[in-house]
Amino acid sequence: MLLLLGTALPSAFAQWVAMPDGPNEHVRVLCYDSVTDRLYAFGRFLEAGGQVVNGTTYMQDGQWHPMGAGVDSVFVFNVWDAHVHNDSVMISGAFNALVGVPNTKRIAMWNGMEWKSIGGIGGNGNAGGMVANEDGWTMAGGFTEIGGIPSHGIARYRNGAWEDLCSYPDNSGYKYYTAATRYQGQYIFGGNINGDFPDLNEIGVLVNDSLRPMGTGILGDSWVNDMVVYDGKLFVAGEFYAGWGNPGSAIMTWNGSNWDDPIPGVVYTSQMYDLDMYDGYLFLSGQVRIASDPQDFYMLARYDGEQLCLFGKNINAAVTAIAGSPQGLYVSFNVPNLIVDGLDLGYLSRYDISQGFDTCIALPTGISSHYMNDPLLMIHPNPSNGTFEINLPATVDARTVVVHDVLGNLVPYERLPDRQAVHGLAIRLDDASPGMYLVRICTADGHCLTGRVIVD
Repeated sequence: MLLLLGTALPSAFAQWVAMPDGPNEHVRVLCYDSVTDRLYAFGRFLEAGGQVVNGTTYMQDGQWHPMGAGVDSVFVFNVWDAHVHNDSVMISGAFNALVGVPNTKRIAMWNGMEWKSIGGIGGNGNAGGMVANEDGWTMAGGFTEIGGIPSHGIARYRNGAWEDLCSYPDNSGYKYYTAATRYQGQYIFGGNINGDFPDLNEIGVLVNDSLRPMGTGILGDSWVNDMVVYDGKLFVAGEFYAGWGNPGSAIMTWNGSNWDDPIPGVVYTSQMYDLDMYDGYLFLSGQVRIASDPQDFYMLARYDGEQLCLFGKNINAAVTAIAGSPQGLYVSFNVPNLIVDGLDLGYLSRYDISQGFDTCIALPTGISSHYMNDPLLMIHPNPSNGTFEINLPATVDARTVVVHDVLGNLVPYERLPDRQAVHGLAIRLDDASPGMYLVRICTADGHCLTGRVIVD
């Protein structure tokens, strides 16, 4: 059974922070870079910070900055996906070019200072979901050529060139890829995939050079919006419902062999738009109701395997993109002039997590509370690629450091030379698979700090 842990906070708590100087129209993609402390925003907007940015901008130290001259014809052709990797930002979408930057059709990379072409002429069709590799990028879309080579819509960029990864399905039928990730060492692609291969049912795993079904897939007239690997499972969000034969509505998990409902007892009543991981938590956007409070709904949630904390109560707007940060959760809405507690939130605002949530629900299963995050333990970047740094209070002398997976198994690691002037340590996990890992640091007197890190 579910246990209600909290009640709605009064409006006197300043949970929402408006950003009137932010993007002046719809934001489609948000991503936060913990290394540079930059929030990147992409979408269908002309201005941010009082200057023309043409749909591409970032905020640092409270100031919005242009990224070159932005996207050409931003109101028609804009960015659909973006990912931060190794201090660079890769974008994909429907755009024909970045203004003044040749060979950036559908695909481009921002190196921190300027836009660059990736592997030649770009793609001849829309590019959607993508994932960073150890040595480059893998991308899916509606293209039949990318970088000047024939492609079946799934390709990888490495060593300065593109290579086609998929021979089946071929280019016939309808394919709209919106999300990509890696799980258990394999590439997963999702979206609205129909036409000649209905057996995939909107999601597939790349096996050798063929896209293959994952169990029954996602049933009904469904759609995948986003995917992340969290707590050792693949979380898939989108527009699908239990009434169509799925085990869950709007969100499900895949463990390598079966589909499951990760949050039983709550009802997602509309599609889930976006997922984001930060500080060991999974954040979700999509309308949810709980049985104990059927009159109200919530548009945002934070999940840790043990609790579901709900916020964004009765907001009459879709939350199209979210991004976690030390300042809180950045949230973009699909409507202008959204008023919450008398505050005009505009197209982009920030929710101050430190002020709490509307309510929290204890879930029937989850990670042991022994490993709840200690506020004194700062792990970054989080998520990471398996190498991360831990900032410790100056009074803490780390005598023992252990890392467990979510099943309690010890995970081998290498302690790296400290790379920060602050008191802390650097860790590299050995051959860690994507998922959640639990870090426990103890001093000589037996005092211990615990925290979680996500490996993606």
